[in-house]
Amino acid sequence: MRPPSAPTNGYTNPQGLPLNNLVAAGAVRYVVPVLLLFLVMRRGFVRGVSSSGLK
Repeated sequence: MRPPSAPTNGYTNPQGLPLNNLVAAGAVRYVVPVLLLFLVMRRGFVRGVSSSGLK
């Protein structure tokens, strides 16, 4: 099993450069679930930060 931190292994053009569209798709694949989770849980996140005394 390959580590998820190496999504560009094997996705290169004949000159050996990474395929930017696949790199961007991998970035979106990792960011979207985190963003959706934050949007769903934002009320609890703000409540927790405000009740903990962090400024």
